[in-house]
Amino acid sequence: MRRFWIVLALGARTYEIEYRQLELDELSQRAEREGGVVGGLKEVQDHVEEARNRRAALIELLPDGTPDDWVAIGSTPLFDEYERKLREIGQKLDPALRDKDIPPLRRQLEVVCAIGAPSFDRDAVPALTRDRKDDGILYTALLADADLPVSDDKHLVPDRHEHHWEHDSRSVVAVTFDTLVSERLDAANLGEIDGSWLTVAHG
Repeated sequence: MRRFWIVLALGARTYEIEYRQLELDELSQRAEREGGVVGGLKEVQDHVEEARNRRAALIELLPDGTPDDWVAIGSTPLFDEYERKLREIGQKLDPALRDKDIPPLRRQLEVVCAIGAPSFDRDAVPALTRDRKDDGILYTALLADADLPVSDDKHLVPDRHEHHWEHDSRSVVAVTFDTLVSERLDAANLGEIDGSWLTVAHG
């Protein structure tokens, strides 16, 4: 799973460069039109340069053909559920996990999620699954037009393989992580990726 996060980190850096470059182009054009100094121009230039350097360093490490367009989508309800799960069962998965480790792990997830779903009132989320706590996660995917919500939760992928969800003219196919790796991620050789490279992407 951590190796897949590296693929998502590469996608996040690629997306950031594209987004920052658009912002930089807009500020540069404004500077040409208005003359003088446009606030924020140097800061954006520095962000673009840093993102390019981190992406280049990651590309150097990754196997040839690793996709750079896989981007994770997040939302506050998704991050909250991730943190709740860590507090509830985190030590069963990793006995060394401490309470103080959980906020940094949440921030790590937030950083990897390069795109945010449109904001929504969690109290107005429709009932979609058999577990109310999972509805916000699925609704995030639907609102953001995600391609593949990835989860091993039985309420999101009831058949333990993949499940088609529809709501209000939107649809997504949720898959388990094993299904993603075996059937949907052919271009990435996860076996050649080191999970510690996440620090290369984000410091």
